Amino acid sequence: MTQAEIKALASEIIGDGQLPNKFFVTTGPWVTIVDEFGDLESELLNGFYESDTWTQVFDTYEEANKHFESIELDIYDGTAQILLEDRKIGVIKETRLEKVVKIDYVQTGNSDAKLFGYEK
Repeated sequence: MTQAEIKALASEIIGDGQLPNKFFVTTGPWVTIVDEFGDLESELLNGFYESDTWTQVFDTYEEANKHFESIELDIYDGTAQILLEDRKIGVIKETRLEKVVKIDYVQTGNSDAKLFGYEK
């Protein structure tokens, strides 16, 4: 099967609850952004595209899980998210990189008062 055929199959049957069950391990360049309020968004890693997502199909959970566990998250090769999904329920396991956005306010300022004779 080509990658396009695998993606088409996955989009049709993941989580449809039907048999025979198939297991899909998908890696992609999507980073989860968590803001200070706990809201989640996703963005692509710089230099990668949506087409850099890769899916493999397995007949058993054991095979799929073994493959899932063998993959490491790595921003340099575009692996920021790993999903293990099946046909019965959808997402079983997920590992992802999160980019935590924390806003910190720092007080800064300057004064030209001494230029006008207000400060000595």
